[in-house]
Amino acid sequence: MKQITLLICGFVMAISAYSQAFSVKGKISGANIPVTFVLAYAGQELKQMSNDGTFSFSGTQFPANATLKLIPYNPHLTLEDTSYWSWVKPYSHLLGARTFFLEGNVTINGKSMNDATVNGMNQKLYETFRLKEEALTKSLDSISSLGKATDEPEEDENDGPEQPGSVPSEATQKLFAKLSALRLGFVKKYPDSYFSLNLADETSSSGDVATFNKMLDALSERMRKTERFASLKVMAKGFNMNKLGNVAKAFELNTATGTPVSLTSYKGKYVLIDFWASWCAPCRAENPNVVKAYNEFKDKNFDILSISLDAKREEWLKAVKEDQLPWTQVIDKKGAGSVALAYAVTGIPDNVLLDPNGVIIGKGLRGAALQAALSKVLK
Repeated sequence: MKQITLLICGFVMAISAYSQAFSVKGKISGANIPVTFVLAYAGQELKQMSNDGTFSFSGTQFPANATLKLIPYNPHLTLEDTSYWSWVKPYSHLLGARTFFLEGNVTINGKSMNDATVNGMNQKLYETFRLKEEALTKSLDSISSLGKATDEPEEDENDGPEQPGSVPSEATQKLFAKLSALRLGFVKKYPDSYFSLNLADETSSSGDVATFNKMLDALSERMRKTERFASLKVMAKGFNMNKLGNVAKAFELNTATGTPVSLTSYKGKYVLIDFWASWCAPCRAENPNVVKAYNEFKDKNFDILSISLDAKREEWLKAVKEDQLPWTQVIDKKGAGSVALAYAVTGIPDNVLLDPNGVIIGKGLRGAALQAALSKVLK
C-alpha cells in the first residue's frame, strides 16, 4: 500500500521561538563546471549557482534532517528534459547528495559529493549513529524483499493496509528490536540533543509506539519546552485514542470559506474522516475509490469529511475541483492543534470510519477494503 510518511516537522511552523541560526559552507573541488547546489530541509529548498564548487548557505531553522545536492548546470536544459541526461553523462560523477543534520555551523568538503566529509556540531556522532541505523535497516529490507519474493503474492495497492493478523518472522522481530534499542539508547544517552528529539519524531511514524513513548519520557526538560515536543505529545495521545472501539476525539475545522465544521454535527451518521493533500500522489490515486464509495452509500446514512494537510489553499481547492470531491472539505490546523496529530496520522492517505455514535469501527481503509467495510455496515 503506497502512502506518504509524515513527520512532525511538517505540522509545526518552520520558524518558531526555538529556531536557530545555521550556516552550511564548503567546496566540492571536483566541480570544474558550473553547478547548482540545492540545500533541502523541512520541506524547504535553497538553491545556489557556483562556478568553482564553493557554496555558502545560511538561515534560521529548527534543527532538522537536511540534504545537500549537487547538479551540473546547463543554461538551456532542465532535469525534466530528456536531453539533459545525455548532456550530463560526462559529468555524472559530479551528481550526488549528502545527508546530514542541520544544526549550527556545518562545513561539507570533498572532491565529489559521494566522498564529501561533513564537520560541525556533533556531526561525527550523528553520522556514526546513522551508519549503524542504516546497516540494520538494510538487513530488514533484505529480509522483507526475500519474503515477498518467496512467500507472498503480488500486492494489490488498492487492497488496503496490511492485515493485523500477519506476524513478522523471528528474524525480522529481532532486527526491529535491535533498531528500537539503538534509537532509544541514543536518546537516553543524549536526552538534551535536538537530534534525539528528531529521532523521536522519526520513530512516531515507524509503528513502534512503545519505543516512541519511552523516547518522549527520556528527553530533557529543554527539549520538552519545544513546539515539536508538544506536537509529539499530542500524537502520543492520538495513538492511545485512535483504536477500534474507542470514541473518536471531537474537533472543529474550517472550510475554504471560513465556515466551521464540527465532528459532532455528523452524529447519527456513519462518517469517514479522510486525511489527504493535493501534493500526495497516492491520495490523488485513491480519490476515485473514495468518490465511488460516496456515490454508492451517500443515501444510506453515510457521509465523508475530508481533512486536507495542504499548506497552499489554491492547490487544495484546485485538487478538490479536479478530483470532483462533492462532500465537505476542511483544512487542518498547524502545530499542536492539528487534527491529524490528534488522530496519530503518520502517513497519507489515511482515514477513520465512525459509526453513528462516533465510535471507531474502521481504520486505513483503501480501495476494496473501504467498499467491503461500508457494505458490511450499510446493507
